[in-house]
Amino acid sequence: MRKILLTTTAMVALGSVSAIAADVSVSGNVRFRYNTWNDSIIDTVADGANNSTMTDVLQLWVKSSATTDNGLTLGTNTRILTGGTVDRNYISIKGDFGSMTMGKDWGVASSSSLGENWAATVAGGEITAPTGTASDAYDSIMKTTASSTSGKVNKINYSTPSINGIQAKVSFADAGTAGGDSTGVVLQYKTAMADGNLTLGYIGESQTAADGASGTADQEVSEVGASFSNGMGRIWGLKMTDKTTENGGTVATDNNGTNFGVMYQMNDATKLIYYRIATEQDAGTNINDKYDSNTIGVRYDIAGGLRLGVLHTNFDFKDANLTTGNSTGSASRVEVRMDF
Repeated sequence: MRKILLTTTAMVALGSVSAIAADVSVSGNVRFRYNTWNDSIIDTVADGANNSTMTDVLQLWVKSSATTDNGLTLGTNTRILTGGTVDRNYISIKGDFGSMTMGKDWGVASSSSLGENWAATVAGGEITAPTGTASDAYDSIMKTTASSTSGKVNKINYSTPSINGIQAKVSFADAGTAGGDSTGVVLQYKTAMADGNLTLGYIGESQTAADGASGTADQEVSEVGASFSNGMGRIWGLKMTDKTTENGGTVATDNNGTNFGVMYQMNDATKLIYYRIATEQDAGTNINDKYDSNTIGVRYDIAGGLRLGVLHTNFDFKDANLTTGNSTGSASRVEVRMDF
């Protein structure tokens, strides 16, 4: 990370507004990926498909931070992606009261998930089916591993200080007249155990559909789980839910699943990972559909910010509404990443 220190040591007057001298940093990464994906779908709706692509990712972070005389830590955080999209842009304030962010960012439920998908420590997180393929629809229905209804829209996040290992977090996103307001809550407990740390947690987020709007639905997602980490790596287990309810009260989807896995720190440069996802629909038109997958991966930090990561997933999908509605397949990713 290259750090650009502002040399201004005095307050800069901008009319009636003053800007405090701050540390500004620019950092990020560039990634090159080779992706492969294939499935074998034996139903009357769609044939199997194969796909391989080369893709790139750019993440550019511009951050600032300063500490005021009364002990507040103030900052800004802006992330620019490939194509110039600003997908995260928020103000942060930290003090004895806890911490708060305001702007475009993930909600507290998403950022506090204990699943490996968000940690993305191997090769950029979970692999999904290519857009437009038959299994792309399965991903959207069955492969929910991160708890979010609001994504990265503008919101307010607040986290209390940790008191005896207990911490609470809340978030709120206001969608305006269109409806779709989202509220998130997190309750976690962290404690030292066996030369490591144990985390127990509940996270939930709900989004309310616009009143009276046809084709819209309330959505509730949640995660209950535990994680243990020490110098050898991390192990975790989660129970996940994702439920949507139409305005008339009909449950459209009720996806329930589990996610467990282990990340092993082989040495300073190498990490190994395995995790399993198993989900099932308990309501709606896709009731009794089932999805499960097994993922293995390895990450090797070469030198000077250069990293190589490989992920491979095998999956099975069963469509309960079709007598031959099964799909099996696999997906792989090789990622070369350079941090700067």
